[in-house]
Amino acid sequence: DSYASFSDYQFYVYDYSQHLLYGNMKNYALPDILSQDSFSVPGEYVGVYRRIGNDLVFVNNIILEEGQKYSVILKKNVTTQENLFLESAFLVICGVFLTGSIVFLIISDFITKPITRLIGATHEISKGNYNVRIHYSGNDEIAQLNRSFNQMAQQLAKTEETRQQFISDVSHEFQTPLTAIQGFATILKTEQLPEPQRQKYADIILFQSKRLSTLAKNMLQLTVLDREDTKMVFEEYSLSDQLNRVISTQTPLAKEKGIDIETVFPKKEVLWVGDENRMEQVWINLINNAIKYTDENGVVTVTLKKTMKEVEVVVEDTGVGMSSIVVSHIFERFYREDKARSVEGNGLGLSIVKKIIDLHHGHIEVKSQEEVGSVFIVKLPVEKTSFNLKSKFNI
Repeated sequence: DSYASFSDYQFYVYDYSQHLLYGNMKNYALPDILSQDSFSVPGEYVGVYRRIGNDLVFVNNIILEEGQKYSVILKKNVTTQENLFLESAFLVICGVFLTGSIVFLIISDFITKPITRLIGATHEISKGNYNVRIHYSGNDEIAQLNRSFNQMAQQLAKTEETRQQFISDVSHEFQTPLTAIQGFATILKTEQLPEPQRQKYADIILFQSKRLSTLAKNMLQLTVLDREDTKMVFEEYSLSDQLNRVISTQTPLAKEKGIDIETVFPKKEVLWVGDENRMEQVWINLINNAIKYTDENGVVTVTLKKTMKEVEVVVEDTGVGMSSIVVSHIFERFYREDKARSVEGNGLGLSIVKKIIDLHHGHIEVKSQEEVGSVFIVKLPVEKTSFNLKSKFNI
């Protein structure tokens, strides 16, 4: 009675004749419950349980020492507990789901925010705004992606600046000869001129038109060399013969100014693997420049030597020389020193030279002193490296 008063169990006691001695159990088929349970020896009990409806029923058959037989039944309604368990499980699941959703939102926000900023910056790039940058610190993949984007944007900005400067330089270089051609063509058309003067104006028009043609040709060549899929034809040839051939083509120009071209070549023929046609342009530009910027009765010296690692070609002149500032810009496109503008040229020759040497994995150095002269040093990889280049270009 005491236990039943504060527990959630209901107790029932039957004797062996199934007479209820304690409690009330009208709703159960007691014979079915009791008949399934066997009695054991005196002093022991046999207990079983059954699930009947919403109740869990424990049946304990007891034999006392005196031989009396009893059935003690405990009944408990488990519906409330089961509902409580389901509610608890539901609450736990909801809590886990809610917590997971919050964590997911936080993580997704942490991930998507920089990606959203990156998308926005990409749209700005597509509109032509190359000054956009993304500020994101860290060492994770997103930070690396943002740093790569910033590098790309910086390179695009630099490329755009170069493009704008290129257009400006091209416009300037084209405008000067075009203006001269238009002006003198107008004079020839509208005025009656003496034959010598007419011939003079016609020569100026011809000179400026050739200048335009050379400029267009050099620009096209630079565009081709700038392409990543530039086709290079590597083959073994005599560098000694090539330099002698180029020098012979430049000798008439040197004789007009009384300039001597001296050569310092090894006795043994120097063979090298490279693109012969493109390298010939290099030597023509360097030797022609040396002659053009050397005063009358000067000397231009071409030196060729070969080591185990490289082939070295040096073109030295006794010309006007250059300042250190000019040397630092000498390979930039359209760059020409003010005092050099009186000499025929368009400022693209040395840019072409450097590009061709770079494509051969070579190197060019410049040493110069004003009123003393300039030295151009070209260093090219030997045959072994060149053959590796052939493999790289699949030729």
